Amino acid sequence: MLIKASRLYGIGLTLAAIGAIAACSSDTTDQPGGTAGSTSHAGTTSTAGTGTGTAGTGTGTAGTGTGTAGTGTGTGGTGGAGSGACAKVTAPLITQFDDLMPNPTSAGQLVFMTGVPGGTFAYQPGALTVTDMAKSLNIKGSIAAYDGFGVYFNACADASAYTGVSFNIKGKPGATGMLNFRVQTDANTAVDTVNKKGTCMVPAGTTDTYPLCHASAVDIPVTEAGGVVEVKFSSLTGGVPVEAVTGKDVVGLEWAFTFTPAAAGGAGGGGSGGASGYPVDITVDDIKFTGGPAGGGSGTGGTGGSSAGGSGGSGGAAAGSGGAAAGSGGAAAGSGGAAAGSGGAAAGSGGSGGTQ
Repeated sequence: MLIKASRLYGIGLTLAAIGAIAACSSDTTDQPGGTAGSTSHAGTTSTAGTGTGTAGTGTGTAGTGTGTAGTGTGTGGTGGAGSGACAKVTAPLITQFDDLMPNPTSAGQLVFMTGVPGGTFAYQPGALTVTDMAKSLNIKGSIAAYDGFGVYFNACADASAYTGVSFNIKGKPGATGMLNFRVQTDANTAVDTVNKKGTCMVPAGTTDTYPLCHASAVDIPVTEAGGVVEVKFSSLTGGVPVEAVTGKDVVGLEWAFTFTPAAAGGAGGGGSGGASGYPVDITVDDIKFTGGPAGGGSGTGGTGGSSAGGSGGSGGAAAGSGGAAAGSGGAAAGSGGAAAGSGGAAAGSGGSGGTQ
């Protein structure tokens, strides 16, 4: 049974991602603002002795406190922009490897800034060589263990407005003709305080984090002629502790080679190459998110802001209704003489809430 090159991918990620500064934090919610309507004045009071209904003049002025509560509609929108969460992806391009440069903190690896800034990684140490080949990424080596390569992101990316990832890939992946592709998420990455990423908790002293934290994956075909491969988030399975990939917390992408360890007491291993391993040669280019809006993924945040603003307006409408009721109270007090005056005062205080 083939075992995908998976258990030690985190070691390669750590080697190449040193200095990466990804972090996800909890969302915060702005409270809708707005001030109440201006205070209305009560109607003129009736003379206590006459009781002839002149208190009716206390009606209607409560309505002057209208509308100002609605000024709180816009401020709620700031909470929908994803403040404090993984950065929203605003364009589909991840990288075309057009601006590859040597990683100053990880020998043999590369960094890029165009698209989603990040860099490359490979594992195990010494197994694979990563090269800038005509503005694409080339990986060569011999597979004799759980080996693979990938790209990490400098910051956690919210690509939930998209449905998957595509890339142009070609080469020689070994006898199976397959690679195991993975989308690394913050939820399934072991806590890494140095690189400020990962929320998957493991016991102190754990050296092999794979059983507790690993990415969802899917096998993909790779040919020498090459071509574009598209992977839907929904096709990825097997992640721990979170199996589903929504794109909301992407921290990297990974390609793992097939490896079959030797049976106990026997020789061999290395998949198709025996104890000495098997050769591989892969070229990757033009990595991007797919299935999202043409202009990027920032529209979702705006929707949240609109909803928060609307709540502020509703509060103004309720206050206005109270003012109208206070005005009619003044009219009813007309037969009460002195009591009519207090009814007019109630009408004025009711106007302080404002109307729609």
